[in-house]
Amino acid sequence: MVASLTLPADVRSVGRAREAMREVLKAASAPDLLEAAELAISELVTNAVVHAGSEIKVRIRAAEQALRVEIDDCSARLPVLRTWSTTSGTGRGLHIVDQSTDRWDADLAPHGKTVWFEIGQPGEASAGRASASHVDPEDPERENVVLVTLLDVPLLMHRAWQEHAATLLREYLLYALDEDLGALDDHAAASDAMSILDEQIPAPTLPDDPEALMESSVEPGVTAADVVLRLPQASVANIAVLDDVLSRARTAASEGLLLVPATQPEIAEMRQWLCREVATQAAGTAHPRPWRASSDVRAVIGDEMLTRSHRELASSTEPLIATDERYVIVAATPSVVRFLGYQDESELLGRRILVVIPERYHQAHIAGTTFHATNGRDVLLDRWITVPMVRADGSEAPVELHVESRLLDDDHRIFVATLRTP
Repeated sequence: MVASLTLPADVRSVGRAREAMREVLKAASAPDLLEAAELAISELVTNAVVHAGSEIKVRIRAAEQALRVEIDDCSARLPVLRTWSTTSGTGRGLHIVDQSTDRWDADLAPHGKTVWFEIGQPGEASAGRASASHVDPEDPERENVVLVTLLDVPLLMHRAWQEHAATLLREYLLYALDEDLGALDDHAAASDAMSILDEQIPAPTLPDDPEALMESSVEPGVTAADVVLRLPQASVANIAVLDDVLSRARTAASEGLLLVPATQPEIAEMRQWLCREVATQAAGTAHPRPWRASSDVRAVIGDEMLTRSHRELASSTEPLIATDERYVIVAATPSVVRFLGYQDESELLGRRILVVIPERYHQAHIAGTTFHATNGRDVLLDRWITVPMVRADGSEAPVELHVESRLLDDDHRIFVATLRTP
């Protein structure tokens, strides 16, 4: 039994593809293949809708004990199995396809790609297999390639940004879809740009063991001196779309319109730097400029959370320091203030916790807190660890630290660190 259909880049196309699958498998007397087949076709058509943003062609060929499905779209970006955190709110689609099918792959074609999967024994269902050629995506004859050199690339922050940005893009698409007819096109372009950066910027190792994680997260080991990107000419414009969409999404998150937390300042700066480097180098108007964060970690960011958190911890006799969900210091008990060499707690309150973290750990902290806010990764929470802290005079002192998350009320959470000092 065979079915072919052409679908628009519309979320309703997923339901139409599932319906066609049910009809074909019913006619082929293969209902036992339906559950896995519906999962796989739903994920792949969804990917084509949101990541390619183009017309989709679906071909279904079924026999009694075998099924083959081919899905064509106009994007030349091949699907990649992500190795993101298991708690990540996104990035699981291809893992579902991998677990639901016996075989799957993707072939580049002259005007896009074909993603296919098979369930059951190969045979009659595979007889009509498409003959899409495997085209080398780096072949200069296939498409003009723009070379972009990135200097001093913060690998940990980039990995954390990838997960956070993917979640942010997904939620912003759902938020904007009803009012913005171009939201799907923008999402597809932004996803293409994200995929290129994810594929070409090296991913650091993130051990689950706290001590191994601390040892592997220190500068300069988490920064790449240089990374050369090979960008298809058509994807250069998509980098600019990515920058624009994430700027809008960040604003929406800051205003509480999305569930995902707002981006930390350095993460947003890194995205702007990445996108600017691509735009200026592709245009031939600038030489590579290395990544440098410009946020002032000593700037005071004060609001009502300071008073409320101070009241929560004021009666404690333990050495405590606490931050809000933006990692701004909202409370510090007198023993901690004295240990850090400050005259008064007011010299700490309202400043980001980065003021007491050695600079070589800044990237690790920004990445780690972004992972936690995005997907709950908490390798260093609720356990004692030994870390250096920066004192008021710039010297460092080792401490044992235990950080736990506490609810301040239904809407706000604080992170409270208990210190053991020498």
